[in-house]
Amino acid sequence: MADIDKILSVYCLLAPGSCFWVAVLEGKVVGTVAARMSVDQRYRKCGVGVVLGRKVLEFAAHYGYSSVILGTTAYAPAAHRLYQRLGFCCVGSLLEKIFYRVLHHHYRIDVQNISLKWTPTTVNAQVTKNEGNF
Repeated sequence: MADIDKILSVYCLLAPGSCFWVAVLEGKVVGTVAARMSVDQRYRKCGVGVVLGRKVLEFAAHYGYSSVILGTTAYAPAAHRLYQRLGFCCVGSLLEKIFYRVLHHHYRIDVQNISLKWTPTTVNAQVTKNEGNF
């Protein structure tokens, strides 16, 4: 998994006050979220993405953010399902041309209007927060 293999080089440049979360399951790093989310393919559909997504929403609500906006491409249907499961709504799409034409979807959730009392039951993953102390 590229993101987990490159944690230090990819995420050490986080701005002050930003966070990096790591999901650990049975002693193994199975997912991360900071500027982007990544879950080891062997642990997808186990609830790891939901746990990481909820941590981001809890962080945003705790620090007074009004909403969280994210995006994904049309080539990631599992990401679309995850974002919808977390309560995000698709607020628009944009056809982008980087190396080829790709449809990019934008999602939004108003974090001040959601209940964060939810506890995941599908996975027992330990999620830890790192504030730049690698």
